[in-house]
This record gives sequence, C-alpha cells and structure tokens, in this order.
Amino acid sequence: MRSHAQRSGETRARVLEAAFQCIAEDGFQRTHLTQIASRAGLSVGAIQHQFGDKAGVLAAVVAHGFDTLVNEVVRLPVDSSELPRRVARLVETMWEHYARPQSRAALEIALQMRSDPEFQSVSAPHLTQIRGAIDRMWMGFFWDVPATRGQHVRAQRLLFTALNGLTLEAMLIPVSADVSGDLETLADGIVRILAPEV
Repeated sequence: MRSHAQRSGETRARVLEAAFQCIAEDGFQRTHLTQIASRAGLSVGAIQHQFGDKAGVLAAVVAHGFDTLVNEVVRLPVDSSELPRRVARLVETMWEHYARPQSRAALEIALQMRSDPEFQSVSAPHLTQIRGAIDRMWMGFFWDVPATRGQHVRAQRLLFTALNGLTLEAMLIPVSADVSGDLETLADGIVRILAPEV
C-alpha cells in the first residue's frame, strides 16, 4: 500500500507532466488549470490542494525544469580531461536539456510570469537555491581550473545567456536549425574565459 507521501508525489508528477504537455501544445497563455486537471485525470481541487493556484503550478514547473538540469549535470563524470573537452561535454549536455519541451515550457513560464508578484514569491526562493546548486555544480566540474572567481562567474553567465538565447530563438522560429556551430563557439568562449592561455 502506498504512503500518503508516495501518492502526493505521484499526483505532483502527473500535474507537472500535464502542465508541460499543455504549454508545449497550446502555449502558456492558453493553458488553464481546468485543462491541466483534465489532462492529468484530476480535479481542479486536487491540483489546488497540491499547488494552490495556477501560479503555484507554474512555479513548480519552472523549479522542476531547473532541478532536472542540475541533476543531469551533477551526474556528469568529473575528471581531469583537457579543459576544452570538458567544456564541450558540459555545453552539449546542457543543450540537450534545454532542447526538451519541458525546459522550453519552464523558460516560457519564467519569462511570461516575471512580473507576477505571486509567482515571484513562490518561485524566487527555489530559484535562489537552484542558482546556488548550479554554482556548486560548476565549481565541482571545474575544481582544478586555476581561474579567478570572476572568471568562473563570467563563464557561467556566458553559458546560460547563450543557451537561453538559442532556446528562445528556437521557440520563436520553430525550424530545426543546426546549432552545432553555435555550441562550439560557446564552448570556445568559455575556455577562453577560464584559461586564456589555452
């Protein structure tokens, strides 16, 4: 027999998956709690019990997207291979994550809800935790790179702003463009920041 925590976790997972699918198919503006509830096979009340209102669901979708990214990158083997190879592997892994519908839905939500005070109050604490987790992940991945703290911060910012930009472009112009050259340029830029002499 499943525990209350297990049932609650399964319900949350169904709601998040339904929200991802609705946003991917119909867009953020046309997605409503009733639509998410129908797709998840739940009542609106069950969703409200778990998440509160739509802002709570959306904040959970964004948090789940970032949690998944961090968990995937943390699983990358940390080794002392040459820096260019390590950076290329990180960029490729992160782009694979960014290219998923769930990640694109999370980015769309974060952009659309950025001025909503309720969404911000629900999501801001978790996003702050995620930022810290990403920083720890980064420093663990590049633990042996003798760069300054400022260089690491600049390299992180370049990585995330470039991937966010490529993702937004793909969302706005939904044609399958080959971004391999962009990813190589991004990886080269990160290497130049972390180790200008390489």
